[in-house]
Amino acid sequence: MNATDRPRLRAVEPVQVEVEGRTLIALKDPDSYSEETALVDPGLLGLLVVFDGISTIDEICARLESEGVKGVTPDGLTTLAESLDRCFLLDNERFRDERAAREAAFASEPVRAAAHAGSAYPAGADEARTFLDEMLGDGAGDKTQTSTGHVRRLIAPHIDLRLGADVHGGAHRALAGAPRPERVVVLGVCHAASDRRVIACRKDFATPLGTLRHDAAFLDALEARSGDCFDADQMTHKAEHSVEFQALWIARHWPDNPPLLVPLLIGSFHDLIEDARSPADDPEIDKFVNALRDTIAEARGTTLLIASVDLAHRGPRYGDADGLDEDAETEQESADRVLLDHIVAGDAESFFQDIAHDKNARNVCGVAPIYLTLRLDETPGELLSYGQGRIDPDTGSLVTYTAVAFP
Repeated sequence: MNATDRPRLRAVEPVQVEVEGRTLIALKDPDSYSEETALVDPGLLGLLVVFDGISTIDEICARLESEGVKGVTPDGLTTLAESLDRCFLLDNERFRDERAAREAAFASEPVRAAAHAGSAYPAGADEARTFLDEMLGDGAGDKTQTSTGHVRRLIAPHIDLRLGADVHGGAHRALAGAPRPERVVVLGVCHAASDRRVIACRKDFATPLGTLRHDAAFLDALEARSGDCFDADQMTHKAEHSVEFQALWIARHWPDNPPLLVPLLIGSFHDLIEDARSPADDPEIDKFVNALRDTIAEARGTTLLIASVDLAHRGPRYGDADGLDEDAETEQESADRVLLDHIVAGDAESFFQDIAHDKNARNVCGVAPIYLTLRLDETPGELLSYGQGRIDPDTGSLVTYTAVAFP
């Protein structure tokens, strides 16, 4: 059977782009299987839902014709399917073979390479150190003086390091010069498709400033308490930036003797939001929170926890019909400030209900890591910084982010 006979589209992120004066949709693969990007006409985007893995190209054409869709031909759909297949965007045998080969290769590597060195930040040690040190200058935004020696939980952004430099700096000034913890637990956002709540990576993490060893004993204890194996889908760590950015900062703060790293990606709470069900009523989440809290309490030395998150994602790039003008930016900040009040208060349930009441229409990507961070210890925190970044100025698409420390 041809790889495109019954095409099934994988989970992709449609991004509006301008190419030679034309508006097109780039189909972004969150798992980064191909360096090639599939570009489609906006008018074809709605047709991709019929790539369900059940219908043949001819059956799809007949269905579309019966629904009054004009101008779609079997040859045209075949060409589209072949383009998607080249980019590994179809869930078929070719993709599954490629995934299995890459998973085997990644599993054999003892060190997780710095996937974004040389693109998101400099690959050279001196350049990377200078790059980070510049962010630790005076900065901007809402800052409070935090007792750096007593920060045990930190919410920090994972937005592009250049775009969110002020807030990255606002977060990590809270750790600059702080005593070295024994380990740092990073709760990152899992942007790749996965149905798991928690995904660990049992590998050391390479950075331009040195390699961070992972805390295998901590992960062993955490899994024993939770009764789960968290590294079953660790391939999702290979290209994920949310833990990688924090690993770079950790290597910068304690260059001579970096803490051990506990790299965890946290899966979406989308199902809970859709079902209007609180995470507090989910036995799996409750068990993980208790397991993490107890493992931290009983582990040797001190533990710093960093939630690597962003807040709202708004505009056409994220599915909204329109971009945000200045008034809409102000409205978004007002909504974020309400959310931040819940975070700073340490109120996990109020935070989640604020997200759930409109089914996360703001596309806050850090819901799960923030919720877990608040559930671990409900003591209040301090707002360090808040920012908004035009991730795509041409379309008015916006991302918001924050830094909050919990002394």
